[in-house]
Amino acid sequence: MMEQTSKLTTVLILAVGLLWATGANAQLTVLNTNVPAGFGEAGYIQAATLNASGGGTLTINGKTMIVPANSVVQFPANTLAWADLFNTLGNLNLTPVYDAGVVAPPNLMITCSGTSPCTGLALVDNVNQTLGLSPYLPFNAIVLGNIDVKGSTGNGVGAYIVGLILPIDQDLGNGGAGFITCIDYAKGRFEVGGTLSTTPPFSCGATPTGTVIEINDPNGRYGWAHSPDPRWSVDSDNPTIASGNGYPMCLPRFAPPTIDQDCPLYNRPLNTVGDPFLQPNAPLMVVTMPPSTGPGTTKPDPYKPAPLMVGDYVAFAGVLYKNIPAANIDPAVPWNQQTYISANTVGPDKVEIVTAPCPSGTAPPCTASVGPAYMQLARMVIGTGGTPIIVPPNPTLGIPGGTIPLPEPRNNIVINGFVTDSTNLVDIFAVDINPVSGAETHRLLGTVLPEPGFAAGRGNKGRFRFEVGKGNWGNRTRVYMAQSRHGTVQVPNQTTGAIHPPQGGLLSGQYHAPMFTFQFPDAPPGFPIIPQNFNSMPFLTQGEGGNLSGGPLTPFPPFLP
Repeated sequence: MMEQTSKLTTVLILAVGLLWATGANAQLTVLNTNVPAGFGEAGYIQAATLNASGGGTLTINGKTMIVPANSVVQFPANTLAWADLFNTLGNLNLTPVYDAGVVAPPNLMITCSGTSPCTGLALVDNVNQTLGLSPYLPFNAIVLGNIDVKGSTGNGVGAYIVGLILPIDQDLGNGGAGFITCIDYAKGRFEVGGTLSTTPPFSCGATPTGTVIEINDPNGRYGWAHSPDPRWSVDSDNPTIASGNGYPMCLPRFAPPTIDQDCPLYNRPLNTVGDPFLQPNAPLMVVTMPPSTGPGTTKPDPYKPAPLMVGDYVAFAGVLYKNIPAANIDPAVPWNQQTYISANTVGPDKVEIVTAPCPSGTAPPCTASVGPAYMQLARMVIGTGGTPIIVPPNPTLGIPGGTIPLPEPRNNIVINGFVTDSTNLVDIFAVDINPVSGAETHRLLGTVLPEPGFAAGRGNKGRFRFEVGKGNWGNRTRVYMAQSRHGTVQVPNQTTGAIHPPQGGLLSGQYHAPMFTFQFPDAPPGFPIIPQNFNSMPFLTQGEGGNLSGGPLTPFPPFLP
């Protein structure tokens, strides 16, 4: 997304200015100028429609915007086409998933009390707030696009044409932080901020005392397979369940002392080494993995994730669901006994798990001798560039035309993250996707050396920061990637549970992530509002063949060359 505060303020000021101008100049019969105007809109999804071409409309703040065909919608940890949001026949994105033998609440059935097909995200989908239908809480979206001031797209003068929707979330998201106080191993849930369970295996009681968290994981990547709605799932390829420095984490499927071979307890040793910040036998926050020549050859095992444990301080984000969708919320009963968070992100941010570096004198990649290194991307920002805009004359409107300067073309980039081996360089790539085949090309943008961290391996060990105020970054892409020269290797797949990711285990040594923060240029005061330069983004102008969209946005948000 963009920097919403300044951009939305600009939109509101523009709107007020247009109303004032209309009142003072009754003869004005067109919109201000012949320059398409960029807009930003944020609010509750009031209505959403789907047409035969795969596009449709999206209504926010009473404003109905055109969603072009082939639009890609970014969820917090998932990417879908616009049509994937709707309950059309055979849409697996809306099919709840639960592992065999795990108790599953009766969520989530997408049905429409209004227009069909529907998303179950728009207020009009359940206008009467019928129990058991969705949504029972509002969902919102951040939308960027251009206003068609000339009617060039065939949707009428003043049509709002969407360029990007990122992200869609539930009422600004449901998130929080706190200590894990108990784990329900049988159901694959844990509580945050409740009464601490003090008796091994630290299981939860019959009545929740904290926020109940269930990982939205339809593939069972991080524990039991759970997903009331796969649109809000975790990322199964790039771990969104990870330690503060990017090591993948998991929730054990079996209560200790039973060992879950896919989430082994021995990957979180206890404090028998005199850690000054922890009580004896508490799970260590800093773990150093030994060199490993292959899966199962060491304990701890760097080829397997590390378990979340009672006492971990975690941040979480997801979607709030009722335990019984068809029941009213009882004001006499605590909310945490009636609802739970289906989380797409869980981060024990203070846990740091370091993997073995390449041996001295060994040229990377070195995964065969010491095992994998894991990565995580955190903050990402990119400017979309821009050049002065030449506005052609419009004799019909009496507009002579001219040049709109862009003193701040926004050629900045920020890509920060972590890698569990701090000794090897990290390469930063833009991921270009062929519009015909869908094949990826990794375009190198720069290389950075991770930070060494503080004494005893604590601190920002492995943090890398690629921050440049001005540069030539070429085409702006939807996805960016960091890759460690330690080397990449795919870790083994899970063996427990009925559902397995078909592509195998996590790919270590690199991290793909969608860009959420595109910064668009602004014209200085005294000049017309300018369009967002979506034309700098091939994934919009050409599409992503073989991927989520079949071609360019149609209609494309209008812009000036």
